[in-house]
Amino acid sequence: MTLSATARTGRAFSGRAEKWFQNLLFTACKQAVARENGLEVGFETTSRGEGRADEGLTLPGKARPHGFRHVAVVGPGAVGLCLAVRLARAKGGPRVTLIDYRADRAARLSARPLRLHTPAGDLEATIPAGLAPEAPPDLVILATKAHQARAAAEAAAAWIGEAPLVALQNGLGAVAEAARALPRTRVVTGVSYQAAHLVAEGEANHVANLAIHLGYEGRAADETVDAVAGLLRDAGFPARAEADMTPIVWGKLLVNAAINPVAALAGVVNSQVADRPALRALAEALAAEGEATARAEGVALPYPSAAAAAIATARETADNRCSMLQDLEARRPTEIEYLNGAIVRAAEARGLATPANRAAGALVRQVSAAHEGGLR
Repeated sequence: MTLSATARTGRAFSGRAEKWFQNLLFTACKQAVARENGLEVGFETTSRGEGRADEGLTLPGKARPHGFRHVAVVGPGAVGLCLAVRLARAKGGPRVTLIDYRADRAARLSARPLRLHTPAGDLEATIPAGLAPEAPPDLVILATKAHQARAAAEAAAAWIGEAPLVALQNGLGAVAEAARALPRTRVVTGVSYQAAHLVAEGEANHVANLAIHLGYEGRAADETVDAVAGLLRDAGFPARAEADMTPIVWGKLLVNAAINPVAALAGVVNSQVADRPALRALAEALAAEGEATARAEGVALPYPSAAAAAIATARETADNRCSMLQDLEARRPTEIEYLNGAIVRAAEARGLATPANRAAGALVRQVSAAHEGGLR
């Protein structure tokens, strides 16, 4: 698909894609208002992924029977903080432990409340953090970067016991790496559209509370997936179980691969990817190549146009500083191999050319290599 054709496709479907994300944002805002008034509001999505608030409100303390009493959240990054704080604050919710591979940072995180800045106001919770939970958890949520997933899963093997694990990594390959490290563990694939970034250690801006999809690739959801979705909805996240995660995984991959390298290399927040013509054109080209690759793989994407979905996401998460931008600024490794690198490899196997993704990946690697001496 040419760039001009991609732009025409984006215009044709942008309204539909933006409506989808607007519905999710509307429901999240309604939930926040309800919680401020001491109530809980349920969330469900239609078969097309459109969010809506339930008509009825449930009284505080009447938690759904998800059965999880102790949840370990692995990773003190922005998404990990969002999950840990909101789960800890949920009425009738589980005990929460935050897992960090650095003992010194874990001690500091345990010593003070963790804080989220949200459009509805600040949220705080004091949560124990450590290298491992003090008691066996009922559920583990792996909220690390993609390139950290395997090592984190290997470390969790010492204490995970019989608990299922939800892997929330971006891109292709990281969930499979985590599963191989935990061969006796039930691993649920999660795709999160949460828009958040760290402000400081133990403090994050939760810019947009969007969809979390849960399930397995290539097979239907089960009771474990349904229970995890219920737990997250009780904590205020718009979560749902999916019949097959493959389209959702690829759908998020193409959005990330379009926005993240463009925002990171240009040093801008997400809105600028949609608003600046040159940046938007590049993002649309990246998305178009990814969409062609997904079609060649036989994947039915969850939206009619990857370019339109990427631009709509950039607008709905306008103030967010994407994770790849944060990583480059902090001179940390990026997820480029699991995003654009994964698209290039999949396309090559199908005999497809992906020059935009190849170039974006090469540029991000070059910037990372220039920072190599200052990695921390």
